[in-house]
Amino acid sequence: MTGALTALALLAGCGGGAGVTAALQGAIAPLVGTQAAPAGAAAAAAPADPATSRRVEIAALGLSGTARQVIDNGVSKSFSGPAGFTYTLRDGMLVSTRGLGPDLMAADARQSRAALRAGGGQALRVHETLDGLDRIERAEFNCTVSLQGAEAVNLGNRQVTARRFDEECQGTGLIFTNYYWLDAAGEIISSRQFISQSVAYLRSSDL
Repeated sequence: MTGALTALALLAGCGGGAGVTAALQGAIAPLVGTQAAPAGAAAAAAPADPATSRRVEIAALGLSGTARQVIDNGVSKSFSGPAGFTYTLRDGMLVSTRGLGPDLMAADARQSRAALRAGGGQALRVHETLDGLDRIERAEFNCTVSLQGAEAVNLGNRQVTARRFDEECQGTGLIFTNYYWLDAAGEIISSRQFISQSVAYLRSSDL
């Protein structure tokens, strides 16, 4: 192999032309792993699988696109979104984010989910976020979940009619409203849920 490469190099140095130079490059490239792929060989990106992907948007940060499922623990599912941030849904409720800076470290939204199943009602939810000194800050919110009626919701490639619920929450110095769209089986197919004051809301929808 060494002798063949040496001969090719000598031919190239003696004016063997572009053909010999190309042959030399072709012989060396496989050895160092730098050989260029043939034109048209790059595979197209795989289309999003509706079963494991969601459409996601954080308007305050200018982020939107497809989030792909990275963990499935049954009730809890975690997704990786644009720019590498991740978020976790538990039975459709946002319970944490990572990679956004002022993240939602954890949330207890079980009473809110129960109120959705009941068609409305009162709920207490708890959020844990990071303060300016990277310390966990706990906040409680008194929420009212109410049915707004049937509404058309855009799921990207299709539009469906779903029941919309609003969840109005109030805590110490902070008020926010979450939106949920539920299908006939009571599953959350789209939502806009609060993360933190600076990040605001995450919109997440089935495909």
